[in-house]
Amino acid sequence: MTMTDNGADLEAIAEYYETHELTEEEIMSAEPAEPVPAEAVMITTSLRLPKPVMDEVRRRARERGLKPTAIMREWIEAAIADLDEPVPFSVITAAVAEYQHRKAS
Repeated sequence: MTMTDNGADLEAIAEYYETHELTEEEIMSAEPAEPVPAEAVMITTSLRLPKPVMDEVRRRARERGLKPTAIMREWIEAAIADLDEPVPFSVITAAVAEYQHRKAS
């Protein structure tokens, strides 16, 4: 059984192993999966923000149809981006929206 890149089969895999056991031979003959590239690994972290700041993040995310975590990720990635690398279009549109919002205020 293989897992797709997006993890869609994770639930099926979990269900399978809840009802099946591996033999010692199967365990010993198992081969490691291909390593996941570091840039594909997502890390969860906790971030404390003042309530008014988080309220503003939520408002801006809602305006763009994004989740607050997605817009914060865009902002962080843009802040640490290597200037020699191409800038993702989503970051450019986020910057334009941010500029327009500040200009209107």
